[in-house]
Amino acid sequence: MNGTRIIQLTDTHLFGSHDGRLMGADTNQSFQAVWERIQSSTFNPEAILVTGDLTQDDSLESYQWLKSLLDTSNAPYLWTCGNHDDARLMRQVNPEAMVHHMDLGNWQVVMLNSQIPGQIPGFLSSKELALLEHSLTSNPEKYTLVAFHHPAYSIESQWLDNISLKNAAQFMELIQSYPNVRVVLNGHIHQERDQLVEDVRFLSTPSTCVQFKPKCDDFMLDDRWPGYRELELMPDGTVNTRVIRLEGYSLELDLAANGY
Repeated sequence: MNGTRIIQLTDTHLFGSHDGRLMGADTNQSFQAVWERIQSSTFNPEAILVTGDLTQDDSLESYQWLKSLLDTSNAPYLWTCGNHDDARLMRQVNPEAMVHHMDLGNWQVVMLNSQIPGQIPGFLSSKELALLEHSLTSNPEKYTLVAFHHPAYSIESQWLDNISLKNAAQFMELIQSYPNVRVVLNGHIHQERDQLVEDVRFLSTPSTCVQFKPKCDDFMLDDRWPGYRELELMPDGTVNTRVIRLEGYSLELDLAANGY
């Protein structure tokens, strides 16, 4: 039984200039390496989801460079805002990537914007929640994957929990009314999580650049490799997934960094 194959990329933190660095890391170079790994893989995604913090320097050029790479794939892609992003520039570079909905046969993807402009934590506005509910009520026969930047569940890390989704309870209450919601994809935490919450599978994915150390109350970098997530959405509503990391890849991190 074959499913629909999806790639999730998140927290690329790209720069418009290729000499940009994030806590010592060349984020453009690490994304290039991740992308080359995807292109050489036999996984062959049918869709690509980019779940926020695409840029680090708020530059038009960073989005243009990302688009130039994504456009080399035959797979359609969607992207959404993280706390570092500029929705206006994202829409300018590729308005088609900013749509909320993608039909994938007996599955649907709903991409939401959890950004609060100018702030680090997230919030799903009434407009975003209404878009989600409309997709759920309009397509009750379709299994649903919901994707946005900020996680709606506890990461067991105080500093990250403080900057996650502020109205997580409201989001959870909504999706509990719709059993067709099977999986929620997030970024933001720069680490891998796979957690079942009220019968919904919540997945968070490593950054394509720097990683945050799990279960730490204060900011701390991890020395784990960059990565991305493969998902296979099965016809019976289950999901097969794994995180792929660039084993042995060196980022030249500043491990003493205390924030970003």
